[in-house]
Amino acid sequence: MHPSRRSVLLGLSLSGPLSGLAAPALAGRGPEPERIPGELVEDTLALPSAVRLGHPHGDVIMVEFFDYNCPWCKRSAGELEALLKAEPDLTYVLMNYPILDPASVEAARVALGYLQMQGPADYLKLHLGLFGLRGPVNGARALGVAKGLGLDEKGLTDRAAGEPTTRVLNEALRLGNSLGLVATPSFVLTPLAYIGGMNLDQKRAAIAEARG
Repeated sequence: MHPSRRSVLLGLSLSGPLSGLAAPALAGRGPEPERIPGELVEDTLALPSAVRLGHPHGDVIMVEFFDYNCPWCKRSAGELEALLKAEPDLTYVLMNYPILDPASVEAARVALGYLQMQGPADYLKLHLGLFGLRGPVNGARALGVAKGLGLDEKGLTDRAAGEPTTRVLNEALRLGNSLGLVATPSFVLTPLAYIGGMNLDQKRAAIAEARG
């Protein structure tokens, strides 16, 4: 008897151990910035999994490395629309970075399958929908949200389980590791990285500093 598509999806994971933590939001100015190699950020932005929101050619690019099981990433998602409204000249990039546990990998696979089918313009619906769930988010729950948005389960599962998804996830993890992003959320504004939770005011302060 062949396994179901759903069981195949839920059994998949990236090669190698997962290691990471959900970094708490910090009071005051937020996490201290760390200098990072700009070329690695350019490689990250070139990945097909990089979802650009806000201004298409913003004067500042802010990249959020997130995990769908990170509580501080959930808070960041809840403030995302307010940030984009307050910063109309900002390009905000979402980067799936599932480092907390295998369930995070499952959810990221579904999210990237959705991205392949729907494109970046509709991705925010899924992103906010997944962060709107209570409790752990795995592949099955992510599929449920995607189906609620009208996607075909078979087509989505095929893409989530496909080699292109594995390749882009591995590349995102490799680049994040090379950038020293040991926790989620992590925020990158070249040439600086902020490793840890940031509230809306702290993000706006970092953006203002990047503008000089």
